[in-house]
Amino acid sequence: MSTNRTALTTAMAVGASAALAMVGVSGVAHAEPAAPLPIDGLQAPGLQAVQSIGPIIQQAAADPSNAASMLMAAAAVLAGDVAAPRPSRDVASAVNQFVAQPVAHRPAQGSAPGAEAHLPTGVNPAHAVGPMHEALPETPPEVALADVPAAAPDPASAPAPDPALAPAPSPVAAPVPGPGEAAAGGTAEFGPDAPVTQDFLYPAISNGCLSDGGNVLAAAISVAGPSEIPAPGPAPGQTAYVFTAIGTPAPATEQELPLNVTWVNLTTGESGSATLVPHPDINPAGPTTLTAIADTGSGSIVSTIFGQVTTTEKQCQFMPTIGSTVVP
Repeated sequence: MSTNRTALTTAMAVGASAALAMVGVSGVAHAEPAAPLPIDGLQAPGLQAVQSIGPIIQQAAADPSNAASMLMAAAAVLAGDVAAPRPSRDVASAVNQFVAQPVAHRPAQGSAPGAEAHLPTGVNPAHAVGPMHEALPETPPEVALADVPAAAPDPASAPAPDPALAPAPSPVAAPVPGPGEAAAGGTAEFGPDAPVTQDFLYPAISNGCLSDGGNVLAAAISVAGPSEIPAPGPAPGQTAYVFTAIGTPAPATEQELPLNVTWVNLTTGESGSATLVPHPDINPAGPTTLTAIADTGSGSIVSTIFGQVTTTEKQCQFMPTIGSTVVP
């Protein structure tokens, strides 16, 4: 009898433990939100470089006198790491090259400094909107000219040409479009009165920013003053930053946590930071777009944008992105 009672007690205890375990697992499963989609290498191929160099830019802003050496050291280590993904090494190399050769502002001939937007002398406008995989040649390629005969033969006495022996026509190199001209099948470049917009090297990424748990890419650009956009427009010696979270709804009126930009002027040694906020005239119905205008001064600016964005649906943490800007 004692043995049976002991077995029954043990069985009840095991059953109770199993029931509690099932209740506990079920409760946790219902309490936790769905896990956001992971960020894979195809979606973010250069993320390693951005995550490594972004914090260095923030440190360099606190010590601008050593900013160039700090950034070059960090970029050089990553660019030389054969184990790092190729896109990350490319991003690091782009940062290293920009930092190693800062552009000292020299107004273009015929421009009015402080009165109109322009690029410094020697900066190709084709490269002003961000990095290019393959740079355009500095001069149009030379086209070989066929020898011109001294005297044209008489068509009546010349034998009829044999189509089978006719040489293939020589290819003609397409001319490189100049500023303001449209390339074949493409769009025209910015006109002389257009603002100088410069893309960041890499999109910012937020894990689980959408209401369904999906990830979000954000495009970041900078606009060198003077310019009328983004409103109210950067003045001469200022840089405007625009951050757009693609596919998101409108921004919340109050941003719970800040999205910041930290910048270092490699030409002057100045540095600073600013907080990006929504503007009522810029995408009020979405996607969420935040802007800021910073007193960067003229020169070569390296910046990083990082922090959080509050949409009408979610609070989103964005990984850093880095950009380089030439300010007239």
